[in-house]
Amino acid sequence: MIASLSGTLKSISKSEIVLEVNNVGYLLNVSSKVISTLGDVGSKLSMFTDLQVKDDKIIMYGFFNQIDQTIFRLLQSVQGVGPKAALSILSALTVEELILAISSGDKAMISRAEGVGSKVAGRIATELLEKVSNLNLINTDKNIDFVKSSQENLNLVNETNHIDNQVIEDAISALVNLGYSRSEVFSILMKIKKEFSLKHETKEFTVGNIIPLALNALTQVTK
Repeated sequence: MIASLSGTLKSISKSEIVLEVNNVGYLLNVSSKVISTLGDVGSKLSMFTDLQVKDDKIIMYGFFNQIDQTIFRLLQSVQGVGPKAALSILSALTVEELILAISSGDKAMISRAEGVGSKVAGRIATELLEKVSNLNLINTDKNIDFVKSSQENLNLVNETNHIDNQVIEDAISALVNLGYSRSEVFSILMKIKKEFSLKHETKEFTVGNIIPLALNALTQVTK
């Protein structure tokens, strides 16, 4: 199994690159996000890889880091998601955005990916919720504070009682109806939930009390 390659970038196309290692050129299928951030042809490049053998084809996929590699494989554990769809999702969303979409149940965000419909997006959000929360992603890349925050949100949802969960869901519904996306609303509400008892000791955790806090936070984000 080839887990990674380091060599010279020989060519770039719409969705593929050729990475030359010891005078052998490896064709790697990559996401559009990888394509958009590559250096010039001739530059040195290291990629994590995933090798798949199907029928008479051997196809290799390339990733900048182990997080993308892990998520690519995890996505394919969902029925209806093959390597093409998994790569499409990684082209449409960053890992941080995908984890937030899964943690908030935001099917619309996941279905931004080409070829991923609402039904498959729903399965991804449902089936990967626990798997994503159990992944040890924190130590695999130095620039994933947002991922850590998303995992904390997942843990907070699991620890929250049924009444508070209903309050959060009602608040999400109200704010989404005002035009905000479910993912950004969820992230804000999880932060409010985490800090509410410390900052608002005399108030109850109700929709009426948290909506103004959420609107204020959302306004600050959009400035």
